[in-house]
Amino acid sequence: MIIDETKRLIIREIEEKEAEEASALLDLFYGKEGKSFTKDMVSAYIKNAYGFYGYGYWGLFEKDTGDFIGIAGFREGSCPLEAGYCIREDRRGMGYATEALKSVMEFAEEDFLWVLEEEKQGIEVTAEVLMIYEKNGNVLAYARTTKDNKASVRVLQKNGFKECKSFIK
Repeated sequence: MIIDETKRLIIREIEEKEAEEASALLDLFYGKEGKSFTKDMVSAYIKNAYGFYGYGYWGLFEKDTGDFIGIAGFREGSCPLEAGYCIREDRRGMGYATEALKSVMEFAEEDFLWVLEEEKQGIEVTAEVLMIYEKNGNVLAYARTTKDNKASVRVLQKNGFKECKSFIK
């Protein structure tokens, strides 16, 4: 299922034939947390997450080449939405993360406003760098990064995220 097309990207659900490439991107994305993703884990994700939640991390494909260059979307089951993205190392610094995050946040504003109605769980969210995206004074989405990842902080800021110390979800 195609989520969106931007000037340079097709954003869509990851397919089974792309599970190995996706596992390498997810390892890059979550590697700092000590997590690792096998092809089988990604295959199970593809079969279950999109259908159950209706969202997740989607594949980013270059329109010109068809290359699978990254992932962007939301951690499933998180309320408010936890936004995330990762671009292949050879495609970084080209504006793809900014373009993809803009698209998925527009998707969230259209399809996920129910998140604003969810009852808070009373869990405090903190991070080395915590950025929130608000809609009508409520947190629709958040993202976590590190101080040394200045490029990611800029991507988030360009897309309307603001830094905060913590919030209760």
